[in-house]
Amino acid sequence: MKIYKERIKELQYSLKKEKLDAVVINRVLETGFLTGFYLSGCVLLVSKTNICAFVPKMLFEHFKSKVSFVEAVSSNDMKSAVLAEIKKSKFKIKKTAFQPETETYINGMFWKTRGLIEKTGLTASLRLVKKGAELKAIRKSCHIAAEAFAIIKPRIKTGRTEISIARELEGIMQSMGATGPSFDTIVAFGANSARPHHETSMRVLKKNEAILIDYGCVYDFYCSDRTKTFFYGKAGAEFKKVYSIVEASQKKAIKALKSGTKASFIDKIARDVIMDKGYGQYFVHGTGHGVGLEIHEAPTVNSKSKDILKEGMILTVEPGIYLNGKFGVRIEDTLLVKKKGYEILTK
Repeated sequence: MKIYKERIKELQYSLKKEKLDAVVINRVLETGFLTGFYLSGCVLLVSKTNICAFVPKMLFEHFKSKVSFVEAVSSNDMKSAVLAEIKKSKFKIKKTAFQPETETYINGMFWKTRGLIEKTGLTASLRLVKKGAELKAIRKSCHIAAEAFAIIKPRIKTGRTEISIARELEGIMQSMGATGPSFDTIVAFGANSARPHHETSMRVLKKNEAILIDYGCVYDFYCSDRTKTFFYGKAGAEFKKVYSIVEASQKKAIKALKSGTKASFIDKIARDVIMDKGYGQYFVHGTGHGVGLEIHEAPTVNSKSKDILKEGMILTVEPGIYLNGKFGVRIEDTLLVKKKGYEILTK
């Protein structure tokens, strides 16, 4: 309960700083982050001095029992109830915002045509640095992912399909406490591994092929993300060469992680290693991204990023080389940024 009260106070401080009177929040990730209640349908109205939750009647008693520190109003038309509250309190709430990046287009237009202001990043800024229970959940999520791979790898043999490996891996993670995968698991055999976001298929594994597995799980609402690439059978010289380059790229980029470093610098380090070996054109995506309640969130780790790394941020480092028609290699870990270094969470 204490952590949620602290987050609400931090949001209220942001409202004062941005000269806003209130913000409307109705995406599950944000309402859950602020209250601990992760069921859809609730709308929060957070002002500089108060917070009120508008909750569907069927969830009202459940919400009250779990979130006793927030005033709750039962309604079956939450958005209209919010607008009525804003109108009733207009002497206190004149400048109310919504976050367009967390809304559907329809919801965003609804709030906008009712006079609310677009303001991005209010809750995202609170989610940048992880601490306490958040870190504990992410550590567990990463531990499950790492342990599950150790179990599934020996079971990968000729004749098995990509989809069968993906489903078994997800099942192993859930048996260890995960609530599900953090995104659609990617299992890619052979030339399929040269597609950075391959759609896992019924493709059967043959001997002497590259295997790329990009996967993660959700534990207590927090995500993990990891990619392992290896060769089934006897690897040729080209695969060994490419793998060693990607491995060196990741290791050098990870070594530079620490609080105060520019995220774009991490991307440059990883990219320079690959470019210097003549494979720059085959590294076709950013070097990493933040991980938390969402599998992709701030900070962004690419050449255009303006983010500065801070202690407590969680991010991935995942350089890759993709040779169309042959194979791809990506190596990815989820890491915690520390004051003077880092911690690999997906060991």
